[in-house]
Amino acid sequence: MVNRRLIESGIERGHKITLTSAKNRVCEYDKSADLDFLVDIFNYPETLKSRGAWIHLHNNFIKNILSSRPFVHMTNAYSDVCNLGYLPCSGEAQSKCPHKSPCNLRRNIAAKDFRIECFSMRELVKSSFLNSILNIYMSPMHQRITNKILNINDANKSIIVKPIVNTDEFYDRKEKRDIEYLFVGVLSEAKGFENLKTYFSEKQLVMVGDIFPGIKLEFGKHLGKLPYSKIPGIMNRAKNFVFLPRWPEPQGRVVVEAALSGCNLIVNENVGAMSFPFDIANPQNVADSEAIFWNDLELRIKC
Repeated sequence: MVNRRLIESGIERGHKITLTSAKNRVCEYDKSADLDFLVDIFNYPETLKSRGAWIHLHNNFIKNILSSRPFVHMTNAYSDVCNLGYLPCSGEAQSKCPHKSPCNLRRNIAAKDFRIECFSMRELVKSSFLNSILNIYMSPMHQRITNKILNINDANKSIIVKPIVNTDEFYDRKEKRDIEYLFVGVLSEAKGFENLKTYFSEKQLVMVGDIFPGIKLEFGKHLGKLPYSKIPGIMNRAKNFVFLPRWPEPQGRVVVEAALSGCNLIVNENVGAMSFPFDIANPQNVADSEAIFWNDLELRIKC
């Protein structure tokens, strides 16, 4: 959603943009384009049920891009520094990854990777950040952790995207709040399911979202997955919004949406949105995020 909105707003400003991304095998290139975006070019999701588990771009193709043309590198998560799910090391990378095993055949076959060293140690991975015109991150924490893993400092050639949220939809409607605790998102280990079970199994927790395979939901009230258009309404019914991810969230935009909707936030240190140096509940601080992004990008690369 963020990618699409940023690229759409760039096109609206008159830019001709090409996009390369591993997730859906998007490989566009046009010499007449003024901007070439590489977005999540290494994509190794955690399970075979995920559409991208066996999809990736050929290394030689990536090498050719990195050496032959200027590009902007955007990462929505940590898939360009880690080929495991949700950065299980939380940024404390080791040369030999303790979360990899040659015995995990299901994952290794899916990712076509039987090596146990940290993915970030590969020259191609670091090159994707070092050779870019600009690196784009989803929060200050996202940049800090990525830089720590790669042992680089790209502060002089990076942009942090402010949360892109429709404040005409997500705002405090001053309505009756009849939900004590609310969670919105995929019910999974990554999104903090164990934390929810530990701290809120005896409380009035309402949960909205898909249930990840293997998760057994035996507490709280689950409303299933709701259309995105219904999320502002249910957030306005909640007194407290709970989001306790196990591993670092690049941004956790749902937390910003809840804050703008007037919820009290119950979060932990793994929420990237909380690392912004401003009040995420103030709509003025997230207004015109796309324009601010493009003004900065155009100034930095003078396109």
